[in-house]
Amino acid sequence: MSSALLDDLFGLAGRRAVVTGASRGIGARAAQALDAAGATVALVARSEDQLHQVAKTLTNVPLVVPADLRSEAGVDEVAAAVADAWGGADILVNNAGLSRPAPALELRTEDWDAVLDVNLRSVFTLTRALAAGMLDRGWGRVINVSSVLSLVGDAWAAPYAASKAGLNGLTRSLAVEWASRGVTVNALCPGWVDTDMVADLRADPNFDKRVLRRVAARRWGVPEDMDGALLLLAAPASSYLTGQTLVVDGGLAAGW
Repeated sequence: MSSALLDDLFGLAGRRAVVTGASRGIGARAAQALDAAGATVALVARSEDQLHQVAKTLTNVPLVVPADLRSEAGVDEVAAAVADAWGGADILVNNAGLSRPAPALELRTEDWDAVLDVNLRSVFTLTRALAAGMLDRGWGRVINVSSVLSLVGDAWAAPYAASKAGLNGLTRSLAVEWASRGVTVNALCPGWVDTDMVADLRADPNFDKRVLRRVAARRWGVPEDMDGALLLLAAPASSYLTGQTLVVDGGLAAGW
């Protein structure tokens, strides 16, 4: 296979990508992978200092957009910054996520609402804002970062699991609506990935043993494990791939 064909299939030179939750973990790594493939990246998260640290790792000059996606004002700030700087985006990675683990009977309604606001509502509102330009131009990639907990159940995860299952449904609906106009919408579904969000769980010997027992690969994932799937979903190569949930979990959901 020639390098020219590989560039045609997977090259992202000239593409403009927005990554939310880009200050750490899977989001920071996604920004680095897209940048390495040639895209210019807008880094979105609440922590401006952390975003600038990630920005230093990129080759192409990024756009740093500190914003709180829990509010519509924050979503509007991101859309306005991207429109002013670039005139629009070609790729959107909805990675920002929130978890408030608690037993269901003790879960506060405000925690349920907070998780759903970040993990589901903000995905819809930001996608709605940025996808309009993609549809006008006839090319776009929306990648929603879901979770293996959208597919399998676990205790203390009711709002997180519900939000991610809803995200899978949103992915399929938007994919069907926009497929004929050149915009694909897919979900990237990580398993247990060693990031700051799960640091407490990772440090619990009993939970660690449980993960290693359930995951067929017998290890925790790392953000770099998402690179191949992410780049496939962002690339020209995936023009006929839409409405899918691509699971990258080391074989967890495939077992029992």
